[in-house]
Amino acid sequence: MDEFKAPQIENLQKITSEQAAEYVRFVAQLRHQQRRYFMFRKPEILESCKQMEKELDVLNAHLLDPIPKLF
Repeated sequence: MDEFKAPQIENLQKITSEQAAEYVRFVAQLRHQQRRYFMFRKPEILESCKQMEKELDVLNAHLLDPIPKLF
């Protein structure tokens, strides 16, 4: 199985179209893994989903952080 890593976005003011596309691909891959789990109910697929969900939660928290980074 291919391992997907959540995109690393450092400067929110300069998100490129490639980074946005990478984010969308990551979310699509996560949804695919979730559908696979519900179809086959294998524990290794569930672990993969959980790891990807954690990575996505961290990325979303970074993207949606209401406190601006001043320094």
